[in-house]
Amino acid sequence: MQLRHYVEFQKELAINYCKLVVVSVDPPEVNSAFRTGLGAEFPFLSDQDRKVVQALDMTETSKSRGITAIPYTFSLMPDLTVHSFYCGYWYVGRPTLDELRMDLRAMMKRVRSDFDPQV
Repeated sequence: MQLRHYVEFQKELAINYCKLVVVSVDPPEVNSAFRTGLGAEFPFLSDQDRKVVQALDMTETSKSRGITAIPYTFSLMPDLTVHSFYCGYWYVGRPTLDELRMDLRAMMKRVRSDFDPQV
């Protein structure tokens, strides 16, 4: 999934008071330029020193590239517990927008007693 798809998705999420955040190992100035180029309104955070990805064991080390962050996507509940996560190490491991929509639907069912007024 390319980040440009998330720019359009954010508009859908805002209706349900949901937020997107991107965390990368790029320096803040690179994140800022990338965010501006995409036209994204959601924050881009920097873990340039790779402290967080190492603390969460989200790295691999290779001789040619050194310490590399493994791309993950998380769906978080309102209390910040992980509802689901996807390892995007391989492109097919990244969630589709429909998978994220299904995650959000499942989370809403868990936290909103009025999610389905017919029940």
